[in-house]
Amino acid sequence: MKTVCRLLMILMTLLLLYVLKWLPVPLPLFSAQDLKVKDINLLQKLTSESHEIQLLKMSADGKWVAVKKVMDSGEDTLIILRTDVPESIALKRTHISDLQFLVNNRILLLDKDGNAEYLSLREQKKGKVHEKDSESNIFVNGTVFTQIKKIESLKNGREFLLWSDTSQKNSLSWFSAEGNLLRVLEDVTAYVMEDNSDLYTVQEKASENKKDKWYSVFRLSGFVKQLLYQTNRPIEGLHVVSDTKSLISFEKDPTGYMKIVCTDLNDFKSYPLDESLLFHHATVKSIGQGKQFFISTINNKTETKNPSPEVWYGDDTNLEEKFLPQFQEKQYFWEPESRKLENLNDSNGSQKIIPLYNQRYFLAFNPGELKDYTEKTPSLLISVYDRISSTSAKIDTVGTELYTSAKGEYLLYPGNKCWKLYQISDGKITLISKNGVGQPYFTRDGKGIVFGGNDALWYYDIRKGSFKPLTRMTKGFQYRFIDGERESLLANYGFYRSVIDDKSPLIVEYRNEINNRFGYERLHGNKRYIVPPSDGRISSLLYNPYFSTFAYIQENYNMPPRVVITKDNKSKVIYQSNPQDTKISKVRMDVIKYIGAENTPLKGLLYYPRDYRPSLIYSMVVHIYESQHHLSSQYWRPTYKNSLGFNVRLLQEKGYFVFLPDIAYGKEGPGISALQSVEASMKAVLKNKAIDSSNVGLIGQSFGGYQTNFIATHSNLFKAYVSGAANADIVHVYHTFNESYHMPEFWRYESGQYRMGKSFSQDKELYFRNNPLYGANRVTSPMLLWCGMQDKNVNWEETRTFYNALKRNKKQVVALFYPDDGHGMWQETSKIDLTYKIMDWFDFYLKDSKIGTWISNK
Repeated sequence: MKTVCRLLMILMTLLLLYVLKWLPVPLPLFSAQDLKVKDINLLQKLTSESHEIQLLKMSADGKWVAVKKVMDSGEDTLIILRTDVPESIALKRTHISDLQFLVNNRILLLDKDGNAEYLSLREQKKGKVHEKDSESNIFVNGTVFTQIKKIESLKNGREFLLWSDTSQKNSLSWFSAEGNLLRVLEDVTAYVMEDNSDLYTVQEKASENKKDKWYSVFRLSGFVKQLLYQTNRPIEGLHVVSDTKSLISFEKDPTGYMKIVCTDLNDFKSYPLDESLLFHHATVKSIGQGKQFFISTINNKTETKNPSPEVWYGDDTNLEEKFLPQFQEKQYFWEPESRKLENLNDSNGSQKIIPLYNQRYFLAFNPGELKDYTEKTPSLLISVYDRISSTSAKIDTVGTELYTSAKGEYLLYPGNKCWKLYQISDGKITLISKNGVGQPYFTRDGKGIVFGGNDALWYYDIRKGSFKPLTRMTKGFQYRFIDGERESLLANYGFYRSVIDDKSPLIVEYRNEINNRFGYERLHGNKRYIVPPSDGRISSLLYNPYFSTFAYIQENYNMPPRVVITKDNKSKVIYQSNPQDTKISKVRMDVIKYIGAENTPLKGLLYYPRDYRPSLIYSMVVHIYESQHHLSSQYWRPTYKNSLGFNVRLLQEKGYFVFLPDIAYGKEGPGISALQSVEASMKAVLKNKAIDSSNVGLIGQSFGGYQTNFIATHSNLFKAYVSGAANADIVHVYHTFNESYHMPEFWRYESGQYRMGKSFSQDKELYFRNNPLYGANRVTSPMLLWCGMQDKNVNWEETRTFYNALKRNKKQVVALFYPDDGHGMWQETSKIDLTYKIMDWFDFYLKDSKIGTWISNK
């Protein structure tokens, strides 16, 4: 009877436990701090085994792909993979600086010590290759060449070059892909290839008296070697201009000035630029029809000692010259055969000229005309300069974005909620209105514009003034080209000659970051998918010239990066990184929705502790910057070498929730907006009862550090703070000079990241209300501050200022000043130290750990 009673009691207990498992109200939760703290050696082992992978190159036949594996220690390994067999490693090498695939399964490698290795890769029908030596290399007839400084393939891998260093007379050795030596050229000081076939070299030879040197330019085509011209001046570089069949040589005279020679590759006649033109550097671009060039020259200004005192004028629009090396820039039109050289600059030298690949028309503007330092890159009043009539016609005021067509017929730039298309020949402006389109490319024939954008890729017919989709409509996806031609026309601006050849195959990327889905599409004739939409981030796309094989890296928050191959619309994984990280697949992440400042719908990413158990409660670390939901598909590799000291995965391993909320900004200013958004996000995320609301920390760096400083002065939600490289007194900083950008800080606050929209004098109260320093007396939780003392972006004195304010108000504060680091940690030792200290800080205050003895001064 007693036995029966015991059995009944056991059954009732089991039934009760089963029922309680499904109750909506959980059993009493126990703190995760009560669990045994993970051995720090396990974390160190996890990080030491972790590594990154990079896709480097694919062979022309699509059979092989090169991957670089970089360990946490910095040790790198080149891996050559078969694309048709998973985990088929054909070759491994360490410290490789360059590689070239050759035809017939051959490869050429160059290591960092100047050793070039020529190998044949052996094919296996299936499975992993069999190890043949200590590095699992499969090769036949391997040959090593020493003292090599450069390797290059020619004729689509059918031939290759080895360029040796001075110990071997700068020899350039030319081989067939089979390894047969075709030619050796000695004393080669420079070379360049044309269309992957013909070779142009500079060879140095001493004169008979051994005192002087002569430099000869040769053309090598097949077995024919042809002398083009000779000079007694060193030739520092060669440039082939394929569309005009010209070779440009850059010489340097004994006084340090550069000279230019143009050689016609049809009749091999050479035309030197006017010798009276003196300059130190130059770029040469072909424009128009025939051999016509745009030359931009730079003259270094002689450095003079600054006057005492320095004089700064209130209307100065070039304050940068007080900090940077100065130079004088000029632009010219050059027609070598007629010896025509035209100065395109205005009389006072203030005008800058941009080529339009049109021998008649150029863009012109005065860089300082609208510059008042309230914008990082000021708007420009653009004119079209007519070289034939020597007249200029003003077009419009243009911001940081402008695109030109292939032959300079059109300009395209953003207007007020539309795009403006300007026709150079007649000055006609057409307004192009369509929501959500951007990243434009002109078709090579100049008849249309292809826009990336929402839901599809769009073609705009210039003559008809109408749009049509080039891809199928997929709502919620962003489309963009990844292989168009973009040639920069102006440094620091988004001014490009933007062209695609719509008659050739085009590769399109499409992504939906909200739903974490990515893919690629190939456009040519009949549309077909390369990579159908799939979960996780896709990057580093490679493909062979025949578009038959595609390789890319795929990753997700719960999946380490892996190499995927797509052939014939079928995809398979051929290499998985970090295979030891098996537990990451069970890690959980939630997307938290909430309403931020200005009633803006926002999202936050909530990462769960790696060994999450519903019966426990866990501390949480909140990281802020601006928008972070785009990181939802990122694999957080565990490492202590973090430039900002923050690593999601390490915190997960230590039993923390990690929350990355987005922030919206409104008229009340950046600090108040951040406070509103973060408090709203906390209200939403704390509905998860597994989070211990009494043990939550906040961390941010740079602008995120400023927001952390501000929130610390206005909130009691957080038990500990970490703020790095952050501004504390924005009223003061607004009036300072930024040493990184060499300009006043006005722009950062009025039109930049701080989004004030007004100057300090226009609304002082707005700045006062968003200034963390003024609320230092209201901080209620301990703060860890850190900075690099070489930081030129945010002056490290801002960290010391906030430290002083907290100290004076008797707040708990510790400040870390790294003497040899900048806006983030540069030194490896500093990265490791900062990461350990930040984790110690949160463990000390959020988990009551006493490991971080450095935290207390007692």
